[in-house]
Amino acid sequence: MECKLFFAVLMGIGAYWYSSRGPASGPSTSVEEGTIRGWQQQLGRPAKQYQRVAVGLNANLDLIVSGTALLRALKQSPGNSADHMALSSVAQLQEVFAFFHGRGSAAERVMTSPSVYKEIVQAADKLEKKKYFVGGNAALMAQTMVESSPNSKVMLVGPVGRKLRNALDKNVDVPATSLQEDDEVHLILEYSRGEKWGENAASCANRFIFSHDVANSELQPLAHFAESLISYNPDLVVVSGLHLLDNKPADFWQPRVKGLKLALTRLPASTPIHLELASIANLDFVAGLATSVFQSVHSIGLNEQELMAVARSAGGPHTSLQTKGPPESGVVSDQLTWLLAKFGGKDSLLSRVHFHSLTFHVTAQIEGHWENSQTATGAAARVAGRRACQQNEIQPQSVDLLFPLAFARSVEDASLRRVPVVYDPSAPVASWKRNGLEFFLSPVLVCKNPQKTVGLGDAISATGLLYSKYTPPSKH
Repeated sequence: MECKLFFAVLMGIGAYWYSSRGPASGPSTSVEEGTIRGWQQQLGRPAKQYQRVAVGLNANLDLIVSGTALLRALKQSPGNSADHMALSSVAQLQEVFAFFHGRGSAAERVMTSPSVYKEIVQAADKLEKKKYFVGGNAALMAQTMVESSPNSKVMLVGPVGRKLRNALDKNVDVPATSLQEDDEVHLILEYSRGEKWGENAASCANRFIFSHDVANSELQPLAHFAESLISYNPDLVVVSGLHLLDNKPADFWQPRVKGLKLALTRLPASTPIHLELASIANLDFVAGLATSVFQSVHSIGLNEQELMAVARSAGGPHTSLQTKGPPESGVVSDQLTWLLAKFGGKDSLLSRVHFHSLTFHVTAQIEGHWENSQTATGAAARVAGRRACQQNEIQPQSVDLLFPLAFARSVEDASLRRVPVVYDPSAPVASWKRNGLEFFLSPVLVCKNPQKTVGLGDAISATGLLYSKYTPPSKH
C-alpha cells in the first residue's frame, strides 16, 4: 500500500511540475532548453589531463544498415520472436532482431556459421543505404579520447585492418603488432523510433549487432596488450571486448580472462583501469568474469541489460523484473549499491560504476576515490545527445526529455523511496549519498531523429572517464 501511495504522489508531483515547468525554467522555456542551459552552468572542466592512455582489446569495421531492410533483402518476413545466445541461421537472426526490436533494446550476439555470415554481409553491402564506420568498443573509445583530448597520447591494441586504420584518427597510435591485412566486419542493424517489424513498433531508436569475428572473439590481441602495458607506462587503461568470449566454452575463456587479470595486476595500483562491458547472454560467463576481473579494475561501464545480467548471475536485487522500455532509477540505484558492496571494498580496486541508458546516467562510487564526478556524469549524458543527433551543440527542438520529472532513488531503502527527487533543469545532475557511496544522476536528452545509434555507450564512457580523476589509495 505504501509503495502504491508513493508512486501516486510521485506521479502527481511530476505532473504538477511539468505543467508549471518549475520556477527555474520560466514559462517560455522548454524543459529541454532548460536542461541544456543547466548543463552549461553546472558542469566544469575535466579534472585531469591524462597523458598516456592504453586502450584494448576489440577493434573492427562496422557496416551499418537498416535492420528491416536487410531482413527483407534476405527474404525474411516478421515471425516468431525469441532470444538466442548465439545465431546459426538467417531465421534465428529474424527471431532475435524481432525480440529486441519489440523491446526497443540494444543487444549483441555472435553468428557461429561463417558461411551464413558471409552471405548476410554480402546482402548488406548490396543495400543502397549503408555506412562503414569505426567499430569495436576499444577503437571507438580510443577515437573519442583523441577527439576530446587531443593533447593525450592514446594507444589502441586490437585487430586493425587497412580500412579501419584509414578510418581511425591519425593520432590514434596503433602498434605494428595490431595491424593486419583484412578488417573484421560487424553488422549493425539499426531501427528508428516507431519503425514497425510485424505488429510491433519500436519504442525508441536502437540497434542490434552481430558478427562472426575470429580475432576479437578469441581475444588474440591479449598477449600484445599485456606486453604493451608495461612498455607504454599509461596513466589510464581501458579494457573492452571481453563480451566476445560469451559463446565460448569455459575451458577457452577462463585462461584468457586469467591472463588479462594477471596483466592488470602488474600495473601500479595508482593507475586507474576501466572495464567497459557490452551485451552478454551467458550468465555463467558473466559470473566468471565478475569473480575474476571486477576486483582487479577501478571502474566499470555498463547499461541496463549488462547490469541486470551481473545481478542475475551473482544474486543481486530485482532480478525477477521483466520490463520493457527505459529502466527505473530506483531499481538501478539498488543494483549499483549491491554491485559495489559485493565486488568493491577493502580488498578490491573497484570503486566506481558508470551506468548509462537511453534516458539517464548514474555514476555510483565509493566515497573518497574519485573527483569531479558531477561534471563527468553530466558531460557523458550531454555527449549522448550530441552524438546521436550529430550536433556540436544540442538543439532543444531536436531532443526530448524522456526521464521522469520526479524520480525515486531506491526501491529497497524506505528513507530514500519516500522522498522523491523533483527534477530541476537548472541543475540537471542530482546527487545523494547512501551506505558510504556517492551517486550522481543526469538525464539524457534523447534525439528525436537520431543520425547514429551505434557507439554511443563507448563515447559516453570515454567522456565520463576523461572528466573524472581517480584518487590513489595512498591519498585517502
